[in-house]
Amino acid sequence: MIKFPRFRNRKKKPSQVISDIEQHNIERQQFREVLESINATRIPDRLKILDEFLTVELHITLPDLLQFIEAGGNKNYDLDFLGETMDMFCQCGFAQKNEFETQEATYEHHHLGDHHDHFICTSCGLIREFRNNRLEGLQMEIAAEFNFHPLQHKMEIYGLCEDCLAKREVNPPLQLAAVGEKVRIVEIVGSREMQARMAAMGLSPGILLEVINNNPGGPFIVAAHDTRLALDLAMAQSILVTHACRHPDKK
Repeated sequence: MIKFPRFRNRKKKPSQVISDIEQHNIERQQFREVLESINATRIPDRLKILDEFLTVELHITLPDLLQFIEAGGNKNYDLDFLGETMDMFCQCGFAQKNEFETQEATYEHHHLGDHHDHFICTSCGLIREFRNNRLEGLQMEIAAEFNFHPLQHKMEIYGLCEDCLAKREVNPPLQLAAVGEKVRIVEIVGSREMQARMAAMGLSPGILLEVINNNPGGPFIVAAHDTRLALDLAMAQSILVTHACRHPDKK
């Protein structure tokens, strides 16, 4: 069974916890009024779903939210009704739907006046929120240079989280590198014929590669020296690499 935190993990003073509860009550009343104004069906059920959703402080999929609600004793809902209700939350500004690449859609609270961006790990699926005031200010400066008036924006940065990178072999085969990852060849293993094929393609230790496609059902495509190369599975397994981090060197 999946365990979901019912409140944020950081410690709060009693007054702050009460403030959260009060905010939830305000949002519940606002949603009730919206539902009544449009003559929505099953209003009590939709309010119960809102009550549960407001206690989950994370990005959550519809199946996981349904499991969470059922674990609390409410088994009167199916995915269709839950999805319809969550769409209402989004339309009314109580929730935000995120459709990150390679992942099932998730929902999170829409806190009025609050904006954040996301790091998404393409290996384990970790979603980490972040906000950087310097970045926000720079975006406004650039928009002003172009006489553009931004209304909203979102930033999604895909990559590998620290934990996933730490779990890797020191020099994994190229086959295991992620799409978009830059790696450096450290060794080419296999027969002389295999090594000769690699050399003919300009692949040798020290060469920097960028993974374009690693789909098992299609060709393994890498870029080297501004050239796209198609490798077969045996070749991708024979090239041992190291992650070539895009961060600047720390001094």
